[in-house]
Amino acid sequence: MAFKKVDCVKEKDEMISEDIQLAKYIEEFNDEYEVMKSVVRIRKELGLTQKDISKRSGLTQQMVSRMEKVNNSPTLNNFLKYLNALGLEVNLEKRH
Repeated sequence: MAFKKVDCVKEKDEMISEDIQLAKYIEEFNDEYEVMKSVVRIRKELGLTQKDISKRSGLTQQMVSRMEKVNNSPTLNNFLKYLNALGLEVNLEKRH
C-alpha cells in the first residue's frame, strides 16, 4: 500500500483559514515572538548578556532567560524592566 503525499503547508493553511480562533491565536503568538526576538537581537547587538540585563534590571538571570524563551509571557512590569535595562522605551501607535 502506497502512502499519500501530504502537503503540510497547505494542510496548515487550510486549518487556519477554517478556524478563526486558531488564526487569532497564531497571530498573537507571532506578534509576541517577533517582539521578543527583536529585543533579544538588540541585547546581543549591544554586547550584553542575560546576566548584564539581570544586574541592570533587578530581575534574576533565570527570569531574563525565561522571558527570552518561546511560550513565556512575562508580566508587563518585568518586560518594562528588561526594556529599561536595554535603554529602550515603548511607543504606542494607532494601527492603520
